[in-house]
Amino acid sequence: MTSDLTGIRTFLALPLEPILPARERMQQLQKQLPSYRIKWVNSGQFHLTLFFFGEIDAQIIPLLADRLQSEVTKIPCFTYSLGEPGIFSDRSGPRVLWLGIEAPSALYELKKAIDHAVAPLGFRSDDTAFHPHITLGRFLPGQKMTPSLYDILTETKSHQTSPLYSAKHLILFKSELFPAGPRYTPLARLDMDSQPPNS
Repeated sequence: MTSDLTGIRTFLALPLEPILPARERMQQLQKQLPSYRIKWVNSGQFHLTLFFFGEIDAQIIPLLADRLQSEVTKIPCFTYSLGEPGIFSDRSGPRVLWLGIEAPSALYELKKAIDHAVAPLGFRSDDTAFHPHITLGRFLPGQKMTPSLYDILTETKSHQTSPLYSAKHLILFKSELFPAGPRYTPLARLDMDSQPPNS
């Protein structure tokens, strides 16, 4: 399903709007982690990834968008909030600094619907459990998970408040990688069910 000539790196995401509260959380962590080498995400690109497709043939995208829309439109809009920061790590050390998402069961139903919609096209979700989050930054290699790093995350978790966000639509993005950072271009907007329950 990939093509060297027409392959487009593609992912599906819930956009984060407004970005200011998450940007403020990131700026706080930047002040608290000056001794760590972290490549911070451009806050204008904050999003919650729901499916990463990788390199796919450009000709598949219209069909993919249609299948996604047919499932996404069945999921009612919902609200969510920003959660606590955390880190994905492996044996070599910390890898990703993220901000968790506090969301209702509707988010997980949305994820299931997406997985179901794309499976007939040959796309399979990875085996790891769905962990909704906003990526804030990526640790450069060669660093260690230290007690001070854990302490900073624990401090940041306290006294945090978040506005309610509205999940109303998803965006199918094209992702291009450049030395200065990735560039995301919307390919399709997929609207969720905006009707209130029992309407």
